[in-house]
Amino acid sequence: MMGRVVQELTNPAIREHFIYSYRVIYQVAGEDVHVLAVIHGKRLLDVALADRL
Repeated sequence: MMGRVVQELTNPAIREHFIYSYRVIYQVAGEDVHVLAVIHGKRLLDVALADRL
């Protein structure tokens, strides 16, 4: 839970942490952490996720 809540999403369990130029988006589920995406910090989240659908 050390990262901040992702502004584009409303789920407080989905958080992000910046590492160098990358945005690591993860979800906390109990004691587990699931990495949902690693994207470049300059990319918009909705554009990056659209590429994956």
